[in-house]
Amino acid sequence: MTTDAGFILLLYLTVLLTLGYYSYRSTRATPEDYFLAGRSLGPVLLFFSVFATNITAFTFLGVTGQSYQLGVGMYGFVAFGTAFLTPAMFYIVGFRSWLVGKRYGYMTQAEILGNRWDSRAVSLVVLALTLLYTIPYLVTSIIGAGTALEAITGGALPYPVGCTLVVAVTTIYTSLGGMRGTAWTNVFQGLMFLIVGLAIFVLLSQELGGVVAATEGVLATRPDLLTKADHFTPGSWFSYLLISPLAVVAFPHVFVRLMSSRSTRFLKTTVTIYPLTVLLTFAPAVYIGLWGSWALPDMSGRLDAVFPLMLATYLPASLTGLGLAAILAAIMSSIDAMLLTISNLVLRDGVEPRVSLPSQEWVKWGRLVVAAVALLSLIMALIRPGTIFAIATFAFTGYACLVPVMIAALYWRRSTSQGALAALLGSAVLLPVYHFTPYLDWTLWGNTLPIIPLLVITIVLLVGVSCATRPATHATHRFFSLFDSIYQKKAP
Repeated sequence: MTTDAGFILLLYLTVLLTLGYYSYRSTRATPEDYFLAGRSLGPVLLFFSVFATNITAFTFLGVTGQSYQLGVGMYGFVAFGTAFLTPAMFYIVGFRSWLVGKRYGYMTQAEILGNRWDSRAVSLVVLALTLLYTIPYLVTSIIGAGTALEAITGGALPYPVGCTLVVAVTTIYTSLGGMRGTAWTNVFQGLMFLIVGLAIFVLLSQELGGVVAATEGVLATRPDLLTKADHFTPGSWFSYLLISPLAVVAFPHVFVRLMSSRSTRFLKTTVTIYPLTVLLTFAPAVYIGLWGSWALPDMSGRLDAVFPLMLATYLPASLTGLGLAAILAAIMSSIDAMLLTISNLVLRDGVEPRVSLPSQEWVKWGRLVVAAVALLSLIMALIRPGTIFAIATFAFTGYACLVPVMIAALYWRRSTSQGALAALLGSAVLLPVYHFTPYLDWTLWGNTLPIIPLLVITIVLLVGVSCATRPATHATHRFFSLFDSIYQKKAP
């Protein structure tokens, strides 16, 4: 790693720590202020919090690696559903969740769903499932950070050292500043990977002889990557059109940011701006992976390293530091959100119903849980249980199966806790069977992914069991009387 690159990396990490420290000084010692920034995020902080949190190692490393292997079709595979259906889900789920959260003080999905059906069992199951899916997803970001640092520095920062450095810095500024700290760092990080990412795309294309020359190189060596070939089928395409948009709104680290908005008006602003920024962000990741199939042959066993190695190989040494900072910005903006959210889930949904402590004590415990989760995730990342894309796909499928239950809670009066539990547990039991065994492959018609049959099963269980059981009248009235009052005010 050159001196310039090292200086840029050091400067980037110093900015994050500084933002965390100043946020710490302005954060009050209350759970709502620490975990939700007092529900005070304005349009800029809210947008960048949601956007930067959702751009992870999956985007710059996982998608680039899959584009290297599968071709230009990855852009439509992952980008269009995320750009247009995801913000629609933000509004469908986020608007009503924000209303009940603001009125009744709810902070998490488990809290909202448990109170909607007046069921502690629902709350605990949602807590367990969100932890089960979020911790592996967090691990993918740490894997990405270590991989990027090792590749770009040419081994000067080995994978274990890179993972540890990123986790340590992220843990410090997250535990200090809470939601307010991560929101401000997300603004900085979002601008960093959006602007620098686009600049890297332009510079790499120039180093490869231009967009036309680079693409012609792919056409000469891997023409299948520029055609439909056998890489994408209608079933797989339809699966990914659903899996990512549904999963994102169920990410607890994204959901809690929607709950932090100062106003529903700012939710609408985020929904409006989100599509363009997502389309701009995915394009460089896909095309750099595509060009890498020509410029860096024989990387099939190292797909997660394609993006950083393209930077290290073809960018001038003075610019690799900026490229590395952009990758780390995308990764760390997700790690901080997940660390803080997992801490919130554990304390709010797991501990608080059983233990009574003063507000300031909850914040102290929150910081300790952030550190503990960071250590656990670091250990798992050092083991490297799979590729970023494989782990993320498992987590995304699990998250997506939560969405029908979330929508039912907010829109279907007749839904019941028994129906919710049947849907949640049914999909959770079948998910590992689909992903780790071949026993249910016969249900994957037309090369669909497991998300399609799992969603069908989830909805059938939710509707069938709800229709056969009695709803909680008081809890239903508490939610829907609020919704009715809001919509009656809007009626002409």
